[in-house]
Amino acid sequence: MTDTVPRAVLPSVSLAARVTTLLARTFPEYVPGVVHEGFRVESLDTREPRRMFVRWHGGTPTRPVWTHGPGLGREKYKAQILEVLTREGYAVTSVPGRMDVYVSDRPHDTAGPRFAPVANDVPFTSPWLVMDLWTRAHIAVGDTEEEAAAEAMYCERRHVLTDARMVTAPELYAFLERADEILGDGLTWLRREVHQVVKHTKPVRHERIDALVDVANALQRGEAVTPEGRLVGYKTPYPTAGEDRPDTYSVHWVPKSVSPAVGYFPDAEWQRGPEVAVAITLLIEAGLTPVRYGESIGGGSVMCEADGFMVSAADPSDLRVPGIHIDGIGSPSADQTARVPEVLRAAGWRVEGDRGWSGAWTAFPPAE
Repeated sequence: MTDTVPRAVLPSVSLAARVTTLLARTFPEYVPGVVHEGFRVESLDTREPRRMFVRWHGGTPTRPVWTHGPGLGREKYKAQILEVLTREGYAVTSVPGRMDVYVSDRPHDTAGPRFAPVANDVPFTSPWLVMDLWTRAHIAVGDTEEEAAAEAMYCERRHVLTDARMVTAPELYAFLERADEILGDGLTWLRREVHQVVKHTKPVRHERIDALVDVANALQRGEAVTPEGRLVGYKTPYPTAGEDRPDTYSVHWVPKSVSPAVGYFPDAEWQRGPEVAVAITLLIEAGLTPVRYGESIGGGSVMCEADGFMVSAADPSDLRVPGIHIDGIGSPSADQTARVPEVLRAAGWRVEGDRGWSGAWTAFPPAE
């Protein structure tokens, strides 16, 4: 869906020339000694790629308090320039209190964050900055990394919400705002369909804009959208419901975890001794894929972000019980399943297969 957002990318013409041509259709261009009020595309950088910005020269900074009617100073032109560049698909950065509008082409690959906390090494200033990675301009400061990260996420949400408005009809705008509040933070979301008779699909990765538009449409249809922890769910009808299929299915959206449980199940009551950690490390170093458990989706369930092997203590509630268990979670490849015992045995472990369950083993570390 993000591919439908316009991108102003014409590599054959410089960014400064394209922006100048675009803005000159609406605004006068400032020419020193000739045109005394107008815009100018500038850069203070001395190497490519240059950090470009648009500055309005001449005029008053703000509308005098004794005048009436619309603002006539630089702030009005800044807002209009920002609107034109955004509408044409450029990446723009506008910082309150500053007259410059930073501008750049949108990257071809827009997945991943646009805003990020960056350490600031300039003395006697705030230790953290919030940077727009597209325009290379800093938009906020923070006293701690956590404070800067929170501000970066806020900026990210507003950015995605703006993109969502560009690909949806105006009647959906109010629902997009509500969807943004319901979804909370998170850039990458996993969508899972849960059908009747305990049947569900694998989670499919989507960028935030897809989750935002989907939830907004559910709200517009009048469906009850329920947040449970970081899980967002609602029921939706089949497009062509018939007698041979249920009338509805549930949709679950949950953000991709930034700190997944890799190789083990994230139960707070389960104890993980050093033998579990050693086994997980051995299997990963051998090229095997560990399971990735992400956010809780309620009822003791956790979103499984990637199939693979899971390691647990033989008795997670009592580490004195010898041995560990290795289980294949989901649908790992047959090659991986076959290699689990060979990798551990090569490291000196004793491995026993589970007679009642294919793809499961009990293993004991080498005797000290």
